[in-house]
Amino acid sequence: MASLSSVLGFDDSFMLNPIWDIKDNLILTKNRSVFAVYEVSPKIVNTVDDEAKEKFKDLVYSSLANLRKYNNFKIKMTPFNQDLFSKFKVLSQDIDWDSGVSDLAEYILQGQIELLEDSIGTLFDYRYYVIVPLRSIHISMDLKDVVNQSYRKTVSKTLSLVGLGEEMPSDWDREYKNQREILDNALNLLDIRPLTTDENYFLNRKHFLKGQNYNEKFEIELVKNSIENIDDTNVEFENVNIIKLTNFNEVSYVSTLAVNSVPQNMSYLHLQEELQTLKFPVEVDYNCQFSLPKGVFSLMSKARRARGRLKNTMNEADETDDVQNTKVMRSRYLLEDMQSKFDEDEPMLSYLQTITVTGNSIDELKERYEVLYAYATQMGIELVRANADQLYLFYKNRLTEMLDSQDRNFIQPMSLEAFCENLFFITRKVGTDIGFCIGRVDNQFSSWQGDYRSAIESSANPVYTNLLQANKLNVRGKTTSNPHTAIIGETGSGKSFLTKLLFTYHSLLKSQILCIDPKAEMREQYQLVLEKHKKAGTFPEFQKYIESIDFVTLDAKNPDNYGVLDPIVFLKGQEASDLADSMIDSLLGKDNTPLIQSGYLEAVDKVLAQREAGEKVGMINVFDLMIESDREDISNSGKLLKRLVNNSILSLCFSDGSNSSISLTNKITILEITGLDLPKESETVGITKSQKKSLTVMYALGYFCKRFGERDRKQETILFFDEAWFFNSTSVGKSILMELKRIGRSFNNFMVYITQSVKDLETNDDSTGFGTVFAFLEKTEIDEVLDYLKVVKTERTREWIGNMTMAQCIYFDTFGRKERITVDGMFPEIAELFDTVKTDLKSV
Repeated sequence: MASLSSVLGFDDSFMLNPIWDIKDNLILTKNRSVFAVYEVSPKIVNTVDDEAKEKFKDLVYSSLANLRKYNNFKIKMTPFNQDLFSKFKVLSQDIDWDSGVSDLAEYILQGQIELLEDSIGTLFDYRYYVIVPLRSIHISMDLKDVVNQSYRKTVSKTLSLVGLGEEMPSDWDREYKNQREILDNALNLLDIRPLTTDENYFLNRKHFLKGQNYNEKFEIELVKNSIENIDDTNVEFENVNIIKLTNFNEVSYVSTLAVNSVPQNMSYLHLQEELQTLKFPVEVDYNCQFSLPKGVFSLMSKARRARGRLKNTMNEADETDDVQNTKVMRSRYLLEDMQSKFDEDEPMLSYLQTITVTGNSIDELKERYEVLYAYATQMGIELVRANADQLYLFYKNRLTEMLDSQDRNFIQPMSLEAFCENLFFITRKVGTDIGFCIGRVDNQFSSWQGDYRSAIESSANPVYTNLLQANKLNVRGKTTSNPHTAIIGETGSGKSFLTKLLFTYHSLLKSQILCIDPKAEMREQYQLVLEKHKKAGTFPEFQKYIESIDFVTLDAKNPDNYGVLDPIVFLKGQEASDLADSMIDSLLGKDNTPLIQSGYLEAVDKVLAQREAGEKVGMINVFDLMIESDREDISNSGKLLKRLVNNSILSLCFSDGSNSSISLTNKITILEITGLDLPKESETVGITKSQKKSLTVMYALGYFCKRFGERDRKQETILFFDEAWFFNSTSVGKSILMELKRIGRSFNNFMVYITQSVKDLETNDDSTGFGTVFAFLEKTEIDEVLDYLKVVKTERTREWIGNMTMAQCIYFDTFGRKERITVDGMFPEIAELFDTVKTDLKSV
């Protein structure tokens, strides 16, 4: 009875493991062919950056053109399972397990793993590989070498029949050292990396693990034990034409779809970019062969024969007065174009392209078929299931298989320039490798019309963020170490939600968090949620977290707040003296003289000495000493200052020292501000007394924030400034923010600056900028946002931003990457903290 492979048209030996040995990135086959395998680090290109895509295509073209002398090459894009557990295990090392946030941290880390796997399934990343033959029996240009290799193959086969075999040289790879260096240089325009031996083992083994969960270390050890274990997977057919792979308890169904035709105009096809937007993983293989300049099988010879057939067809049409068929005319033009490319010595190639789909069941495989077919149809690509060729295609996609004269089906001939329109070696990514999941990359260019849930569900590309990574060294690919983050956008776009999400997640890390809440809305909502869970006896992790937060309200109407920003209380020595000087000078204005200044500074020194001795004293005691002065001007100034403080907002900064100040050491502090009457920056004259008092409080608040950020260089601190226009509205506030930005990197201080307008991010006297930006939609500033993000202004890029819906923003990370993302809170029970819109209406 004939074997299955014979029926399908190839010899049984085709399915045998061809690999003899693997060393580093080299593969030696049993017919003495040698292949070099490289991983290509994908270029991360912004979705709408057409200029960058065109430049990268030119670079890929130049690199692949250097491979002409090797005649053959392969490109493989393959999905690798994303190890979420390992990712979050690394993040867990930075969790503050010794604080009140530990229980909630464990809840969130475990919850994110479960929720991502439930909604997406097995998460995956794509990796690109280029495989080039350094020596092959099929492609060698040296006839003597071909004959020699063929002879060795025949001898080896004959010896194996009697139980003997040729002994493999232990140092066979040394012969290819120079060739490998030459190939390295040929591909050096790409970001290539030669595989290690273990990586090479696994990549070859992975071909037989398609669509399965696997233990990479175990599979590598399996191959190390014997190279014959590379294909140790049961390969069989299910439902006649679907390949079923069985490896221990893992079962997967595999179908390899062949590309039967592509658009005649390949410009901007960008197939590889589009395939990566699918929610399920696919594997794409390109088996390529450059056309020889001469010979019966060369593309030029085939083109000439085709032109002859077309000419006959056209002559027959002319004789019968038929109108020429459009398809015939187009084919003639393409053949003439191919002739001109040959004449100009442009690289031409033929390639076999397949897209492999896997499923845990035949039904799942069928569902993925349907999605992929619909996708391909939109792009003008014809896919065929190739039922009779499944086994052949499965084995043809092994790393050691190259195109030869026997490969006739599904072959696409074209110029290398057109081939590069597939847009190889790129990916879409934004954020950090290790961090909390804050959403998904948006795969749609048009608007979701407010349906952000569908945007999340349609994407299998999570976005991870850890703001504390911004100023760390040895992070590959970073373009800036600027630690500061800006969040901009109009009210109702999702800006506040993301702010509170980042605040919550980063408060779980080994860091100190200070959030300035000028709207005074957080404490009330946090307390409502806490009381709800206490009453119901639910979510103890959340209760413990909220109770660990130190809420401080700067409200002068509450005596408990008197002196919380008193420089004598929360500062020491020269720092206290400098701040006291600035605040008093702000209040006295032009009435301040050198003698008065000398008087109050002397009083400050005395009161500081009392404080150091353990007495409860504050700035009011300074004023009392001034009043007791023999000099009338100093005494009168003391009386004026004490009168100004009485029953005013200044009581927050000037007290008798009986209350404690805001703590500089609490892990999480939310600081509410009420009652400030700040002038606009343009209001340089005619400032009211109320505004002058508010500016004095701003001095104290700014100094507190600065002290918080620079108190300990080794301690990461994060300052959240919600409604930052509040600070940006005055020159005093601007100087506070400027100083905080400048201390950032050297003191491990991170500032998150939240404001509505992108214009608030730029000032004439500041060049520090922001290393990370989350830009939500502000309809009146689309062009300004594009300018700030350094994105070319076109109708396409304007739509990219203008089409954003609620919960969507452009994320500009420290690697210079920009992508549109949809923010996902993931935990509704935690997101309840962020709900600060109150209403008594029942129908909303």
